[in-house]
Amino acid sequence: YTALTGHAPFEARHRPELYRSIRGARYPLPPQLSPRARSLIAHMLDPDPAARPSLAGVLGHPFLTQVRGWGTWG
Repeated sequence: YTALTGHAPFEARHRPELYRSIRGARYPLPPQLSPRARSLIAHMLDPDPAARPSLAGVLGHPFLTQVRGWGTWG
């Protein structure tokens, strides 16, 4: 999230407010983010740890596997 937006996903003045945002998965999604980026963020920031993807799941997500014509990574 931070790498794509330049901000932390959860920010609040008071700790209880911060925890409510985390538990409720309430974070801003800037409009410039692609649908694939939004999908990856939603999966990674799921409040249920069991629902979050593994490292292999993250690396295999379409946001990271899409090819934009720059060649392939070895």
